Amino acid sequence: MSSKEVKSALKSAREAIKNKEFKEALKHCKAVLKLEKNNYNAWVFIGVAAGELEQPDQAQTAYKKAAELEPDQLLAWQGLANLYEKSDQEDFKAELPKIYQKLITLYETSDKVKCFEVSKKLVDIYQTEKNYLQAARVWRRLIQVREAEEGVENFELLELWREMTRLLLGTVEKQDNETQQHLLSAFEQALQLTENVPSEDHKQLIEDYIKCLSKLPHELVKLKEMCENMLSHYPKDSYPLEVLGQHYLLSDDCSEDAVKCYTRLLELDPVNSLAHFGLGIKALQDKKYEDAVKSICLGQYGIKDEKILKSIVSWNATQKFTYCLKRMCSSIIGWYNLALAELKLHKYADSAMSASRVCVF
Repeated sequence: MSSKEVKSALKSAREAIKNKEFKEALKHCKAVLKLEKNNYNAWVFIGVAAGELEQPDQAQTAYKKAAELEPDQLLAWQGLANLYEKSDQEDFKAELPKIYQKLITLYETSDKVKCFEVSKKLVDIYQTEKNYLQAARVWRRLIQVREAEEGVENFELLELWREMTRLLLGTVEKQDNETQQHLLSAFEQALQLTENVPSEDHKQLIEDYIKCLSKLPHELVKLKEMCENMLSHYPKDSYPLEVLGQHYLLSDDCSEDAVKCYTRLLELDPVNSLAHFGLGIKALQDKKYEDAVKSICLGQYGIKDEKILKSIVSWNATQKFTYCLKRMCSSIIGWYNLALAELKLHKYADSAMSASRVCVF
């Protein structure tokens, strides 16, 4: 078979595949391999035809042979990826990340769209496997490639950094330190690239960053910094104060900073339960028990009207219990500290009833 005949046979194989005549395609390819056993296209076509004939092992062997012959050519790697994606075989699924890694390397210099698509697929696999560090590294590499390109726009990089935060935010508490640092860096980069400030997009970004930091106890300094940052841009938004307030409340912090936080929060939201709880606990710590009961009741019952509040404070335990059930209040911290304040005021029945609510949770 001459070189001309090889080309003709390959053309016939291609046409047979196009017409879904896969067995015929195999015949043409085998004829080529008798003369040129290392013909790249023939092995690729065998992979395609065997895959369509539901002969996955033969398809895999053919694609791998082609990839060995010309490792920098796309077709064989693309064929392996398609084969593995469609298969339920565990050994195929296990090899898929390696195939994606090779495709990403090849696409980096040839097709940015495909590079993005395959990177996303690889990240999804790592996310499913809970391999968050590898997911972060893949996405970081994708961004580095884009950054090195001439003429890349800031908004394009911003979207990539933003996508990285979306991919990793939901699992931040399960990540190791290196992965968490990748995530924090992504938020910082996204904030630097955000030009439209203030805006809804910027607000959502900084809100997500605060949410992330709130789940990392060792990032308290940064959390406070970002909460103040958000307040400077969005002074009427209570979210950063609520996050800080929750931190102070859960850590039993009644410092001056905590009191300032609760006070500012009440200026924005006069019936904010968290702020009233915080100030009530502070009053309890200062042995101002009447004030403690008042503030905690404000938080627990969500009452804005002062007359109604005075009435509730004077109720017996059963009345409070019934009212709370109707309003569906459910704060362990509120009930616990209310029980302490009532105990100090020698309201033992009330204190016992409030304490009993803690046991419900």
